[in-house]
Amino acid sequence: MSGPGTSLATSDGLGWRTVSASLCADPAQLREFVAPAGPDLTMVLVVAGRYTIESRAGAARYRPGSVAVNAPGRESVFRWHSTGTQTLRSFHLRFPSAVLHQTLDDLAMAHGDLERLDALSLADPYLSSSLFALHRALGAGAAGLYADTVAGALLTHLVHTGLRVRPDQGGTGVDAGPLSRRELARVVDYMHANLGANIQLDELAAVANVSKFHFLRMFARSTGLTPYRYLTRERMRHGAGLLRGSELSVQQIAVACGYASASRFSAAFRRQYGITPAAYRN
Repeated sequence: MSGPGTSLATSDGLGWRTVSASLCADPAQLREFVAPAGPDLTMVLVVAGRYTIESRAGAARYRPGSVAVNAPGRESVFRWHSTGTQTLRSFHLRFPSAVLHQTLDDLAMAHGDLERLDALSLADPYLSSSLFALHRALGAGAAGLYADTVAGALLTHLVHTGLRVRPDQGGTGVDAGPLSRRELARVVDYMHANLGANIQLDELAAVANVSKFHFLRMFARSTGLTPYRYLTRERMRHGAGLLRGSELSVQQIAVACGYASASRFSAAFRRQYGITPAAYRN
């Protein structure tokens, strides 16, 4: 939930690699603000003042220690008013999409249910205390090692508690084996035919004709990789082939590989091959 407040401090230049932070002074009254949907995840901590915030999801009262989460792909429309005389301050922590999906991979969790992380108000002492620690770290100009370590644990906790499959959802009661050769071939063929599209876990599970909760484990047992990592690898291989055998621009290749921008494609390509697309082509 990125807001319209005035930035007082940011983590720019501090060497924070996996997360970015800002401290904001917020207006006492806000008639309406639209935070557009984006690929990143944002957490907001109230550090001073009291608000009453209204959104499509309802209304919530905020005070120091209150936490909100804006999930990727979710547009937020909200308004607020101050319920006290103290100046309003909020601390914003943004996790890039690549960091979020890497965490999901490390936890062997699905990538298609991220809207479940969205929360107008989240009562979680661990999140609140960790965000306060990062707020203090920003004020002290802490080095990236500290900030990235705390932020990584914070994100892992949020994803684990927000997306873990409960027994009543049918995801953990059965020990799912690997996909059959035919099922795996159908899924891989579907991936290759749609490398430039925004493929969702639900789609792949439907191709294999199994539930998405079983699909993740079945695919990993069949290939040794999560679907997201496998798809990323195939997109990078496709991109490498286009770099070698075509005159398409990096932006055009990025789109063909399912990336909205050349910068995101380049970052993924460098993680895979250790060099930039331009250097690979040359």
